[in-house]
Amino acid sequence: MSISKRMRGVVGFIGAGVVALSLAGCAGGSSSGGEGDAAGGDDVVTVGFVAVGPEGGWRNANEQAIKDAFTADAGFDLKYAPAASPSDQKSQLDAFATFVNDEVDVILLTATEASGWESSLELAKEAEIPVVLLDRGVDASDDLYVTRIAPDNKQVAESVGSWAVSTFPSGAKYFVLEGVPGLSVVNERNEGFDAEVSSASGFTKVGAQTANWKTDEGKSVIETVLKANNNDIQFIFAQNDEMGIGAAQAVSAAGLTPGTDVKIATIDGTKGALEALAAGQLSFVAQYNPFFGDTAVEAVQKALAGETVDKTIIVDSAIFDSPEAAETALSEGLGF
Repeated sequence: MSISKRMRGVVGFIGAGVVALSLAGCAGGSSSGGEGDAAGGDDVVTVGFVAVGPEGGWRNANEQAIKDAFTADAGFDLKYAPAASPSDQKSQLDAFATFVNDEVDVILLTATEASGWESSLELAKEAEIPVVLLDRGVDASDDLYVTRIAPDNKQVAESVGSWAVSTFPSGAKYFVLEGVPGLSVVNERNEGFDAEVSSASGFTKVGAQTANWKTDEGKSVIETVLKANNNDIQFIFAQNDEMGIGAAQAVSAAGLTPGTDVKIATIDGTKGALEALAAGQLSFVAQYNPFFGDTAVEAVQKALAGETVDKTIIVDSAIFDSPEAAETALSEGLGF
């Protein structure tokens, strides 16, 4: 059974490669019928995508990038299974089990929670179904999955901390808006930021609280924090753009000026955040590049061919630290 599964995957990979060559050789505009024939039947690589689903601008861009890469023309049958809600792990576990039972060729996983995946990953390994982690890591042995593809959360958050230290040479009172508790991304962004700020002189952490990645919750949390501290907060680190935009709304509602009285730094690089940076509502945006669909395809093809794949594949990201930088990024279409 295991040999059959492996061979089916290899055949599928070869089929995808044939399709890619076919497309390259048909740039002059051959009909799609030939592509369909090459990608059809047993040659199609079936990919189960255990996804998070609608969660915000970054997630939407990332999952669309995956869909755009794993197309029928490229030889894939992508089965998209978003969670019932961005924090609903049970629906993800159920979708993962279904994909294993259906004997898909590959599973792509973006976990809603880091813990609780060990048994599911072991089942996939027993069935010889390679698993590729997208964006978020899991608390499981790395021999249970092929690779994790993501921008480096620690590195991105370090860029925020480094900017804060240089922007506030005498230090500042600051607050952190965190994402959904328990996610690897939350822990990694805290670790990266703390690595730069915790040892800097004059910095006082007033507190940290989840706003669940949401604008309205970010606004509500910061409204409460400002009132409790008589508006004596100089810097807010929001772990995603939406919460940072909510923080800017709270700062304005308190009669303060974002960017002058309170500086706000965010992570992701959505179009909304770049527009807010261009307007002076935000002061720093660290991109967390969502466009790695082609990288995921390459990893899947290597895994199915039995080639070695690095356990971690880091996606390069950029930073934007001024209204001018934001306007340039927007003009170049870097927002999403």
